[in-house]
Amino acid sequence: MGVLDNNEVPVTIPVPEKIARQIKAEARSAFKGMADAFNKGSKLFWSNSRATPAEIAAALGSDAKEIFELHGKLGALIASVKPEAISEGSAVVGNFTMNDDGSVTIN
Repeated sequence: MGVLDNNEVPVTIPVPEKIARQIKAEARSAFKGMADAFNKGSKLFWSNSRATPAEIAAALGSDAKEIFELHGKLGALIASVKPEAISEGSAVVGNFTMNDDGSVTIN
């Protein structure tokens, strides 16, 4: 008996279960994407072999503070759900000061 002779009746998954599976997959994908973005952003800024954190902060200029605030909020959200998902990115974050003019100073 080959594949072409298979007379099995396909199992039908109820629509609500299909939707539930899709919702779960979307949630996992969104969470993974956020965690990956946090880890990548941390390493890109703090562990970059092509520029120092101070150089990158200077290049960000007056947008640096907003970026740091957004990154911090993203990290806090992820950490409240599954802290180990961002342990790689959190481990490289150094000391900094956010300034009133929107810049960030690396300490």
